[in-house]
Amino acid sequence: MRSTNLLARWIKGEEPPKLTPEQVESYLAANRPSAETLLAAFQASGDKRWLQEAKEKYPNDPAVAFMALAKSDTSEERRQWLDTLKRVAPDNALADYLSANDYLKAGRTDDAVKELQAANAKPQLSDYWVERVQNAEEAYRSAGYFAGEAKAVALAALQLPQLAQFKQLAQSVLDLAASYRQAGDEASAQAALQTGLNLGQRLNTGQSTAIQDLVGMAIEKLAISAMDPATPYGTSGQTVKDHIDDLLAQRKTIKALNQTTEGLLPNLPEQDLVTYFDRLKVFGESPTLQWLAAKYAKQ
Repeated sequence: MRSTNLLARWIKGEEPPKLTPEQVESYLAANRPSAETLLAAFQASGDKRWLQEAKEKYPNDPAVAFMALAKSDTSEERRQWLDTLKRVAPDNALADYLSANDYLKAGRTDDAVKELQAANAKPQLSDYWVERVQNAEEAYRSAGYFAGEAKAVALAALQLPQLAQFKQLAQSVLDLAASYRQAGDEASAQAALQTGLNLGQRLNTGQSTAIQDLVGMAIEKLAISAMDPATPYGTSGQTVKDHIDDLLAQRKTIKALNQTTEGLLPNLPEQDLVTYFDRLKVFGESPTLQWLAAKYAKQ
């Protein structure tokens, strides 16, 4: 009954419950101090002192650097953590993209272009969401939450502030492409559009949260819509217009899956509820919604 009530509240968009100071202290006392446990304490309670302690003790941990960046109070502190994240996670393009967004907002186009070039060359784009959700799950479990509800609350508490910044970046890159084109520099305009398209594709993987996939689709569509619709796209014989149609269909599918499955979670057996959230972390939200619909939705 507890899981059913909590999941119903989560689906309605209510704020997830926070752990009390006593619950957090008990969790930390039972676990070896680490970057993971301090981040879990912060995520599950909202108390910034645990993030501050993580920053002081584990400044070279990538997940700590990301969370410190997300919660920076000043532009100077933000720049410090952007540089730290680039240093401690040299294969992760996240800080380069966010740095480019900051530079474009400040009118520092040349610096932004360098950051975008660096981002394009890096093989990963990660916000450590799986690790962050897992950490919070363990903190909620230690406070007595059932397995299914601990997983649901941890996911509901997940913060993705970078997605709004990626959307800003995409629009700025599109504006940059337009300015290049107006100046007669078509090669630079195409390079800028390709950068925006690459960002969208890196977000729209189907292996993360559905909201990240949707943001990726929106960015892809924004970038590709600035191209000639009849231009060939990829190597499969598609045109730009064909790919836009595919993106719209993909978006429609995700929304339909959410509508089909939104009433199923509160009524799942506990073990299937646990399986749902475990599959989500391994395979991504959209494939997991497909699994849920295939197993439980009325045919």
